[in-house]
Amino acid sequence: MEHLETRQSSWAVDFAQEASRLFDVVRPLVTDIEHIGSTAIPGLEAKPVIDMAARAAPDVDPHQLGPVLAAAGYTRHTAGPKNHGVYTREHDGQRTHILHVFADGQWDDCNQRLFRDRLLRDPAARSRYRDVKTRAAAAFSGRAYTAAKSQIVQELLDDERAARGLAPTMAWDK
Repeated sequence: MEHLETRQSSWAVDFAQEASRLFDVVRPLVTDIEHIGSTAIPGLEAKPVIDMAARAAPDVDPHQLGPVLAAAGYTRHTAGPKNHGVYTREHDGQRTHILHVFADGQWDDCNQRLFRDRLLRDPAARSRYRDVKTRAAAAFSGRAYTAAKSQIVQELLDDERAARGLAPTMAWDK
């Protein structure tokens, strides 16, 4: 089972502090950092891991930031998505932060940002996702937990993409 926590006001503070700290390390290689994932959604339960999306500067390869991010305590996560760079930070053996780094040209329509925007803007979508997520967390962990949420994530992402005039795409970019 996955451990979900009630929304913590500290998550927004943690994101802001971490984003500022990261900018000190990666600027000018990264131009934007945003809070994504369930910890970015007021009123939504979440695993206590801060997810962030970063926009790489033009001509910067998101997969090649490992040495720079190592200075901030991040390691490259190679088992995840292949279409963007993923880096994680841990404290006492527990993952605390995930940084998804997207190429400049991927930023405007990246699934993680679009999904977040749908949940922030649409209370019905947020409620539907919360229901599925809560049931999935009670029954599964790890990849099975993620798989149990995949249909609702795909539906809500497709809705958001259509609302923006974008073609559907696979939600899970692994």
